[in-house]
Amino acid sequence: MEPKHKALPVGFRFRPTDCEISKYFLTRKALEQRMRGPNVPEECHDIFSRRPRDLPGYPRETHWYFYCRKLDGQVTYNSHSIWKQIGEETGVLDPKNNDTLVGIKRPFTFVDHKEETDDILLSDEDEPPQYNWFMDEFSLPLTISETDWVVCHVFRKNNEPESEEEGENEEKESVKAESLDLLMEKDGNVLPPSPSPP
Repeated sequence: MEPKHKALPVGFRFRPTDCEISKYFLTRKALEQRMRGPNVPEECHDIFSRRPRDLPGYPRETHWYFYCRKLDGQVTYNSHSIWKQIGEETGVLDPKNNDTLVGIKRPFTFVDHKEETDDILLSDEDEPPQYNWFMDEFSLPLTISETDWVVCHVFRKNNEPESEEEGENEEKESVKAESLDLLMEKDGNVLPPSPSPP
């Protein structure tokens, strides 16, 4: 099923916590319970073979949430996967319920299999902006449900260095602060003392 981009009302963002993803969205999906509100993750069963630029709303959007099913009932990635697991799975705990385990989170990163060409060199100005792409896969522990449903949260982090202007502004601010320090007298007064009456 091709995912769609659901527009939210102006001023609203869909940014559930890890606990909300596991406890509300994933649990209700697995147990086939009704969910309030129309803005829930879409289904996208080939997310692990999908490039970020092919996601709906790219490049304006920076976060995506999708339901998908584990392949073969075991794992979500296969030989066609372009997402690589980069760390150990961690438990998602519910702080409002004595830190009960409500989900399992696995981190992935995007691996771009571009063909390398030595004859094409881009100048720094032509170089496209670099992003680090990540995905968190949320599944349910067996204590809640034995299901093959998972929620995948795809997001990007800007990998560009700070601009020169930002560095210049920081320098100007430090020069101003130094100037004030030089004007300050030992007793903390910046202005000269008022003249004594004649």
